[in-house]
Amino acid sequence: MMQSNGFVQTEKRKHKRIQYGRTVNIRTPRGDMLQLEVLDYSMGGMGLVSQTPFITGDILDFESIMTLNGEVRALDIKGEVRHIQEQFQEYSFGVCFL
Repeated sequence: MMQSNGFVQTEKRKHKRIQYGRTVNIRTPRGDMLQLEVLDYSMGGMGLVSQTPFITGDILDFESIMTLNGEVRALDIKGEVRHIQEQFQEYSFGVCFL
């Protein structure tokens, strides 16, 4: 549960989010390779930050991720951009794993 303005709201997420603060390498639908900051992740998806805009519905290929000890681990995961928020010329967005 989370509190907002003195009211208790239940969060609608299926999986608990974990703060991460590392990077992930993705391939965009246009074939570009980007390194993005991971805000948080769960079993169902990730919150990311980018200076490149995405479109809701874009499918991203997750290719590798930096672990907490600094190692880079290969990934073979696809995710769909579900929502985007622009703030200070950066885009924070949520991706649901497919």
